[in-house]
Amino acid sequence: MDTFQGTIAFNPACDPEKSSKKLRKAMKGIGTDARVIIQELTTHQNIQRQEIVEKYKDLYGRDLRKDLMDELGGTFEEAVLALLDSPNDLLVNALNKALKGHGTDEKTLIDILCCLTPDELESLRDHYRRNFNTDLDDDLQNDLSGDFKMLMCSLVAAGRNEDQTVDPATAATDAQTLYDAGVGKNSETDEEEFIRLFNNRSFPQLKETFEEYQKLSGSPIEDAVSQEFSGDIKTGLLAIVQRVKDPLGFFCERLNTTMEGPGTDDTTLIRLLVSRSEIDLASIKTKYQEMYQTELAEAVKDDTRGQYQNMLLAIIGT
Repeated sequence: MDTFQGTIAFNPACDPEKSSKKLRKAMKGIGTDARVIIQELTTHQNIQRQEIVEKYKDLYGRDLRKDLMDELGGTFEEAVLALLDSPNDLLVNALNKALKGHGTDEKTLIDILCCLTPDELESLRDHYRRNFNTDLDDDLQNDLSGDFKMLMCSLVAAGRNEDQTVDPATAATDAQTLYDAGVGKNSETDEEEFIRLFNNRSFPQLKETFEEYQKLSGSPIEDAVSQEFSGDIKTGLLAIVQRVKDPLGFFCERLNTTMEGPGTDDTTLIRLLVSRSEIDLASIKTKYQEMYQTELAEAVKDDTRGQYQNMLLAIIGT
């Protein structure tokens, strides 16, 4: 099994009281010491940052989040607040915004839901219900339609097999099923078969299935998906394929997309960097260099400015 590494490690010298005092001092008087805020928030893991938030409240009777909002602004503030969110809060807030904002942000739904394990999806689903007093499945049902709704709701049902053992015989059978449901079918594509297999087999099992599919058809599974599907369902299925075949590349591509062309998708860039910082961001950095022949930090430098840039570089670990 692959072993990935994050950029923000557990700080054995964590002292919530000391950190709280530093943060309070950084915000008192004229001006704000952004350097201290960046240092304290990016040298502690999320669970330790939550302890600092609690200690700050105990010491000063004040809400650290609110104090930071009063002092900061713009994308720097957005990055700071993302670090103060719990991992689940960060993701469910993005999902809720994607569903409840002006129009549906299908890209965010795909980026988040297509890459998670069943345990992660169940935790996210429970957290969504607690935060918004509604079920994520209900919001997806109400906001989406067609095959894409079927794919997203099936993902959120968290029915994927978590057994990491690969069964070659099942992989060969599944590959034939996918072939018969798609390019080998004389009539219309059987979308339900694709969705069923993509959402119920473990990631290692799917990887073996995709290898068997290529042997069987002479073409990668991506070709079949691109030929048989279109729109959001196509994008979602291809995201699952990429997550299975190249999990680090999955995130590299999404990071690169946030910085491509004019302007920067800062909200997505922040979410990706913060959410992966304790999981695999160090490994993503290495993969990013391989894929784009430039360091992730350099790409971020080219697209950001000021203390916001300094914060993102600290998360990346430069």
